[in-house]
Amino acid sequence: MTSWRITALTFVALLTIVAVPSAHAQNTVGTITQITGAATIQRGGATIAAVPNMPVMLHDKIVTGAAGSLTIGLVDNSSLQLGESSTITIDDSVLVNGVGAPSKVGLLGGDLHTVILGAMRGTSTTFQVNTPNAIGAVRGTSWHEHYDEDEHKESKGCRQTTQVDVDDGTVQVCNTENPPVCKDIHKGQHTYVRCGAFWEGGGLGGLGAGALGVGLAAGIGVGVAAGAGAFNGGGGNGGPSTGSK
Repeated sequence: MTSWRITALTFVALLTIVAVPSAHAQNTVGTITQITGAATIQRGGATIAAVPNMPVMLHDKIVTGAAGSLTIGLVDNSSLQLGESSTITIDDSVLVNGVGAPSKVGLLGGDLHTVILGAMRGTSTTFQVNTPNAIGAVRGTSWHEHYDEDEHKESKGCRQTTQVDVDDGTVQVCNTENPPVCKDIHKGQHTYVRCGAFWEGGGLGGLGAGALGVGLAAGIGVGVAAGAGAFNGGGGNGGPSTGSK
């Protein structure tokens, strides 16, 4: 084998060694910092038990059990905190100061408390939490989101409910009407999206430490029970609302 071929093959081998860890680092978007009870991660067709200090990767599907909860630590002390019986997907990512972070998360069921701090608030990519019937784009720091497909007495047959409660800052929530209607939900306010429309009032009550478990119990974020009912007069069974705020 000629010397130039040996040199070329050696160079390719070195590129492969360097590229694999680099690709892994770019696909890592956070780390499990706290966990209670059972939780799993579905990754690449396999289901693995979630444990503390495990990296969270782009395209992971994370599921907590009936008595489980976990916190995913992100860049600059931002965090995602899952309550029991909750499912999220990491749908997209972005580099923040050279560190991978989620830019779009899907909440498929249960409770998620999101805290966005530091550099993640300044990124050019807006952080989103999407449910099957709503899109929440952060312009603030801290909010709770709940999604279920249960039957609620005030839902008039709709089995898709998204609730957003804002602890701090502002979250823009859009429904799935065509064209979509968007509202800015401010600190202390909440809103509901049922099927494709905004609803005034509600009936799920405030989301807080009891629903979210380990993250709030550890002092990350604050509860929102005091803010329940602040949006659109709160309370009551209400009905669809199609105006924008």
